[in-house]
Amino acid sequence: MMYDVIIIGGGPAGLSAALYFGRGLKRALIIDEDKPRNIVTHETHSYLTQDRVTPQTFRKRAREDALKYGGNKLLEDRVTAVQQQNDGFIVRTLTGQFHSKQVLVASGLIEQLPEIKNIEHYYGQSVFYCPWCDGWEMRDKKLAVLNPDERVMHMVMLLSNWTNKLEVFTDGHTSLTEENQKILEEKNIPYHLEKIDEMSGEKGQLQAVRMAGGETVEVEGAFTYVHWNTNYEFLSGLDVERDENGRFVLSQFGETSVKGLYVAGEEKDNFGSQLIAAAANGGEVAGFMMMGQIQETFNQDA
Repeated sequence: MMYDVIIIGGGPAGLSAALYFGRGLKRALIIDEDKPRNIVTHETHSYLTQDRVTPQTFRKRAREDALKYGGNKLLEDRVTAVQQQNDGFIVRTLTGQFHSKQVLVASGLIEQLPEIKNIEHYYGQSVFYCPWCDGWEMRDKKLAVLNPDERVMHMVMLLSNWTNKLEVFTDGHTSLTEENQKILEEKNIPYHLEKIDEMSGEKGQLQAVRMAGGETVEVEGAFTYVHWNTNYEFLSGLDVERDENGRFVLSQFGETSVKGLYVAGEEKDNFGSQLIAAAANGGEVAGFMMMGQIQETFNQDA
């Protein structure tokens, strides 16, 4: 069977795209490994009609919406390779192979936390990366700001909207300039240039950050830097152009340098975004993809 599109990833971008394809009378296969990046969180935030629902509930509702349309199918499997064939693609998984005219990569970001002992026990519960997503829940608390580069001041500025109890940690890096240190001192914001040894707390709630030298700083939560990439193994057989920062080079319609291969969601910018933004982009890219297919069919029939 030839699908009009195979969507790799069943998160907000992929399922939003599937909803558009279904309503556009297209045959879409959604392949999802069912390992969402937000599985560590308890609630979704800042999404109209879905604010504070659990990620599991959001995902269930989104799947139900997408699968209302008969042209859409969902396969829980892991994609292992994507190959070009004639005017389309072969998508291989652990259990089989599937053919499509186009492929939409909406599988989210590959995430790597800082190498700080125990951080994974608190990430998504009291340690976050996005103030817009979780700042409200952490309002008025004493927060650690963990960042090893120049963006630390930007994060301090943002978080000052939610609390005036901030403490900066550079985790042993020297990117905090003398000018920035002076600004922090003037604002009575303590900072630590020493490497972090470990985090401690109970039941997902961060309570302290211990430095390599033994000093322990009590906190009630943290906002941290996270490393993301889009080095998907399944794309290794395709010559997909990337920029100097490893991001996909995309057209205004979300198409990569490989004709028919599109990207939507967080991976288009290689940066974690809110659910509502990823979903909106998924729908937008799906519209562009369908427009190309419709135009091609129309011209063939002329």
